[in-house]
Amino acid sequence: MAKKADKIGSLKKARAALDLRHKRNSTDESPHYLTFRHPHNLFEIDYPAHWLIQQESDGSVEFFVTSAGKRVGLMLFRTPLSLDTALIEQSGKWEELATVMFAKVQSTNVRADPTIIYSNFKADRPEPDQAGQRWFVLGADLILGISSSCPVDQKETYLPFFERMLSSLRVRREDELLATRIITRIQKALTDQLPNSKVEVKGLNIVTDKLELSISNLLTQVKREPSMLNEIVDHFIQGTVGLSKSEEVLGQESWEAAKSRIQPLIKPDKYIQEVNHKTTRSPSSEVGSPFLISAPWLADLRICFALDNKDTFRFINSMDLERWGVSLEKLLQVSTENLAAYPEPELHVVKPNEAIPGIAALQPSGGACSSYLLHPNLFPIAAKHLGRNVVAAIPSRDALMLFEYGENREMLQNAVARDFETTNHPISDRLFRVTPDGIALL
Repeated sequence: MAKKADKIGSLKKARAALDLRHKRNSTDESPHYLTFRHPHNLFEIDYPAHWLIQQESDGSVEFFVTSAGKRVGLMLFRTPLSLDTALIEQSGKWEELATVMFAKVQSTNVRADPTIIYSNFKADRPEPDQAGQRWFVLGADLILGISSSCPVDQKETYLPFFERMLSSLRVRREDELLATRIITRIQKALTDQLPNSKVEVKGLNIVTDKLELSISNLLTQVKREPSMLNEIVDHFIQGTVGLSKSEEVLGQESWEAAKSRIQPLIKPDKYIQEVNHKTTRSPSSEVGSPFLISAPWLADLRICFALDNKDTFRFINSMDLERWGVSLEKLLQVSTENLAAYPEPELHVVKPNEAIPGIAALQPSGGACSSYLLHPNLFPIAAKHLGRNVVAAIPSRDALMLFEYGENREMLQNAVARDFETTNHPISDRLFRVTPDGIALL
């Protein structure tokens, strides 16, 4: 690992040295080009190595040089909205929209520019001493604005620079576009079905009058199964609408109303830390902001808790415990008792013959499938089908696999690792021994 890091460091130093040499050697007569990658991943573009770069706090970037005492340059900025730009093109109103935007900055002679690979329109600037132009470009989930500035008497010198830069423009925002498509669909569905409820978007969060839900896991699911986008989003909408229509205000449930619905969930320690870090770093957070409650379990895994709301669930936080006046130990006890109170889960066993170890998938009666690794009766349930030498794995929230264990650790470990790396809601790539006395690491 150290050798790889050293090699990467050496390559970076070599690239930096080469860029510096290009900057020193680059001139208007013999220009070298470097690649600029926007720090917020808005775009990539090549620019003359001897030009200067000025970045503003609003994300806009200007590339410029001073020539004959006059400033020449190209500025790029984004419009403030995130949107599915494909819908604008499909509507057939893109040119009309661009013309309206150009009119606001007194730019005329609207036409397309084939230099840019994305759908765009450009127009001429109104200043009589400027040969510069303006562009609006559709790229993934944003509209980029571009403006060039060039004195009329230097047009022939700098027009090739602008064309070279614009031809290199790339917008690589596939993830951001997918998130925008998901959020747009959810926001519209909630607005249609809950006309009296305020629905807002804050980053990857959907906020209604009663709840705030993140689409980060939803985005991960859709990226792994893009053909299932409609089904995945529809299921999320169904659960969100159900919660929003509920007469129960989330975060205000009484202990009596909540205790029978509390379920344990196994999560990696890293997940808990990231969630709580986002909470404490939230701009609206104050002293006493709620944080996710959890108890240590095995290795890097912890037990957190959730309220089962049929179509979805919400995590229990520190404010809930304070409101209920119960301890973490009580929460753990109640959640485990609720898990044990479900009807005995089904095991679907595959064992072609006696020479092949049996494999079983657990079908839960309620709650998350992986939570059944905490079930107090898991060993007798598994032993009935797989014997007394049982190993388990929970690669994801929705999977608990049980294995008849023999001399096959490496094979099982490799299979579990593959599932863990490709699944939604990943938990652990570890193997666990299921014993009459509880669960232990294998």
